[in-house]
This record gives sequence, C-alpha cells and structure tokens, in this order.
Amino acid sequence: MREKRLNRVLHVMKQMDVDAVTIRGMDNIYYLTGFRGSEGSLLVTKGDVMLLIDFRYLTYATEVTRNVTIVETKDKENPLALLSERYGIKRLGFDSFNTTYQVYQRWKEAIPEIEFVPIGAELESIRAQKEPEEILAIRRAIQVATEAFTLMLGKIAPGRTEKQVAAELDHAMRSLGAEGPSFETIVASGARAALPHAQPTDKPLQKGEAVIIDFGCHIDGYASDETCTITLGETDQKLRDMYLVVDEARRKGIRAVRAGVPVRELDALVRGTIEEHGFGEYFRHGTGHGLGIAVHEAPAITAKTDTLLEENMVITVEPGIYIPHVGGIRMEDVVLVGENGGEVLTRLRKDLLQV
Repeated sequence: MREKRLNRVLHVMKQMDVDAVTIRGMDNIYYLTGFRGSEGSLLVTKGDVMLLIDFRYLTYATEVTRNVTIVETKDKENPLALLSERYGIKRLGFDSFNTTYQVYQRWKEAIPEIEFVPIGAELESIRAQKEPEEILAIRRAIQVATEAFTLMLGKIAPGRTEKQVAAELDHAMRSLGAEGPSFETIVASGARAALPHAQPTDKPLQKGEAVIIDFGCHIDGYASDETCTITLGETDQKLRDMYLVVDEARRKGIRAVRAGVPVRELDALVRGTIEEHGFGEYFRHGTGHGLGIAVHEAPAITAKTDTLLEENMVITVEPGIYIPHVGGIRMEDVVLVGENGGEVLTRLRKDLLQV
C-alpha cells in the first residue's frame, strides 16, 4: 500500500521535472510512512525515502515506518544540504502549502546551487482517491460520531450552553473509541448560527432557536465530518423556509455526485439551487471538500476548482444559508464517489429535527 502511494509522489516528481521532493506537511508524511509527530520532514528521491526528525521521535519512527531511512537532525547541521550533495540533486521540489517562507529562505541560503521548485496542489492531490482501508476507517469514524451524537441528542435543551453541548459530544466520541475530535466542534445557536465557523460560547440555548452542530472524530488516523441543524421546539417560518431550501440543495448535490463530474459543476448546481430561491447572497462558502486524514483536503468543491470527481474520492456536500441577526441552517453529508453515483456514508437524519 505504501509503495502505491509513493508511486504517486514519483509521478508528481516526473511531472514537475525534479530530482527529489521534500515534504513537510504532517498529513502527507503520515500518509506515506505511518509516522505522525509535531515536526519533521520527508525527502523522496527517485530511489530512496528519508525521514528527517530529531531525537524525540527516533524510537517511535523506527516502530511505525517500513522501508524508510531515518535521519536524525541535530543543531547546526543541515541534513538537506548533505543529502542533496549525496544524491546529486539539482532541482528540488518542496510542498509550498506547508513550507514557511522562513524555512524556504534558510534552504536558499544554505544550498544556493539548488533550484527550488514549489509544488502545491499536485502534491496535496496524492491523497484524493481513497483506498479500501481508508474508506473503512472513514466509515468507522462516522459510526462512532453517529453513536455519540445519538447518545447526547436528548441532553440538548433550553438553558444548556453551547460549550456544554460541544464538550459532552466530544466526551461521548472519545468514550466510544475516538482518538479525539477531528476539528473543534461547532455549536452555534440563534443569531450565532449565522456564523459558519462559530466557536461554542457560554450562550444558553433558547426555545425556538435553530442550532447548528458541526462535528467529527478521528478513528485510525481518519476523520469524519457531519453537520446537523436542530430546533428547540417550534421555530419561525423564516428558518423553516431556509431549511427547505438548504435541504433541496443538499439532495440535488448528492444526486449529482459521480465520477467524471466537474467539481465546479457540482458547486454550481448546489449554489444555483439556493440562488433560485433568493438566498444566494447568504451562501458564501464552498459546497464541500475532500475528507480523509485531514478534515479538509483535496478536492475543494468550489467554483474555482478545475478538476473532475474521481471514483473513490470521499467528499462532503454541505450547503448553508446564514442571515445576520436571524440565524443559519447548514446540513452536511459525506459521500463516496462511485462510477455511477455517490454513496452517502453519513447516517443521521437530515429532516428538521426538533428537540
């Protein structure tokens, strides 16, 4: 499996005409080697793979990696310069999404004879198509998150704070075996639901409000991601109308998912549905994103993404309407892209849940 993944990097190297590539994004390093730490880098040449880490991770790296040469980094040493000389590297690709300008400048000063070639989306896209083991891990993460949400749903009531709801959901996911939340759980109620990425606060939930809950967890290194909108009893007609429009856009988007569909067309379909009902100005984010090791990865489901959906991609479809001082509605499902359609992996009901 690791060899197949490494071949994707070698293909990118050939495309970009580089002798080697250095990778600093920990998600890609984990994907290629099984190693995850707070710091490190990977050097991939046409014949060898080297993991550059400090002394803290030496034992752990030896345990989790296979067919990888582990190189200890030490103060005042420049292993990248030494390795570049050893392997005769003249053009070195680097993942521009994860390399800071400061690090880039340090490399340029230490190895001025090398041409550094930025590689961004091409490198990030190596994780876009999922293998069976990855899809299984995502399914398990979704199952745990679903069970956790179901357990705590009855505890959502007027008077509870957003922070309390988020904390109990996080605790439930961990108790059921999750490694932890895949991102900071979002609980946004009332007018605060108009903030797409609102952090939970001490605001108490109130009767008649809509509450957006966006949550997920990690299992075996892979993430889930799902959004439900619930109401605390009956809510006003404006929010019910918003819900119907978002649900229609979500359903149309899911039905349109299949291999070969341009990503921008999927976004246009979902966005156009919301615009047709007069809410276009209140849907300001992308229709979705890839899901895997990271909760947000390629492909981004936006009007600017120039790629096609491919079989075994795992994406989200998550339209929303957010009206300042009124509130918001968002619903999100995870969909596995197939040759003839999409399989919805998330299992929670998306009708207007009242508690």
